[in-house]
Amino acid sequence: MDIRCLPISFWLVLAISDSGTGADPRPVIGTVGQKALLSSGLQHKASNLEIVWEHISSHTRILEYMNGKTETYNTSYMGRVNHHPNDFSLEIFSLRTQDAGVYEVTVTQDTGAQTASTVRLEVYEAVSGTQISFQRNGTCNFTLTCSVTSGDPTSFRWWKGGEALGNDSTHHLRGHGETVEVHPTAEVRDVVYKCEARNPGSTGTEEIRLKDVCKQTTSATGLPWWRILIMIVIIVIIIAIIIIIIIIICCCCRLRAMQLTWADLCAYWANWYREEPDQRASFCTLLLKPETIMNTYNITDEQQQLDVVKVSEERLGVCSSQTPPDRETPAHSHPLS
Repeated sequence: MDIRCLPISFWLVLAISDSGTGADPRPVIGTVGQKALLSSGLQHKASNLEIVWEHISSHTRILEYMNGKTETYNTSYMGRVNHHPNDFSLEIFSLRTQDAGVYEVTVTQDTGAQTASTVRLEVYEAVSGTQISFQRNGTCNFTLTCSVTSGDPTSFRWWKGGEALGNDSTHHLRGHGETVEVHPTAEVRDVVYKCEARNPGSTGTEEIRLKDVCKQTTSATGLPWWRILIMIVIIVIIIAIIIIIIIIICCCCRLRAMQLTWADLCAYWANWYREEPDQRASFCTLLLKPETIMNTYNITDEQQQLDVVKVSEERLGVCSSQTPPDRETPAHSHPLS
């Protein structure tokens, strides 16, 4: 070897070259649509070198640099690559997922000596649209799930406030960490849970307040739906009881005004009951305006009236079979007051 080449050989021997060492290619992380710089890792002071970049994963020659000129060979990289002769690096713009793979740069001296280095490019789609969904498992026990609308997340992490979460008595991570089951052991007070979905090229985060999740299981008043339902049923029952009491009071007042007893009224109700359904007055009329029924059903025979009272006792079960001691059963119909 010519002694004049010793300085060049010395530098080439010291060059950082991964080929032939058995080591994995150096990784470079890129994001779709962004740019990535592939460094050769070679250092020397020689001139008049030929530099070739190849995508060896697809056996594609990308460009060649010689005598100060750069020529791009592959059309898929046309207008997207830039070569830096000073450090032999290759810059790729507008990254695509198919750009991922192992790249090799080969440096050839004018003496024919060659040195090569490899680098691995990993291209990921940026994580975006990170969101947290929940599924109720109890009053305030629930499952939080972290997801993204686009991108390739490779890992998930959770925080409660500023503290990273793991598996414990309150939290249980499932899957690849995207899901966490929450079982509060104490009263919940405005705790923030944050999810981080990430890949080597990007990160997306989202957070949710625990009280907001608990509100999803209750009404706007803060009460569970079943408690509200019970309250509504109780209110309806109370209103119905009040209405019945009012009706009874009204009937008693009307009977007193007409100088009638319940036994008298039952006698008229019994006659009303014997009528054909399509011919008798409505039940509301019977209940609220008994004088119209009395005017329709006149009882002139004392025995007939006693029979009517007996029938009313048997069918309705609401009348007394005894005539009040201070009043005798009338033998004729009562006039309307």
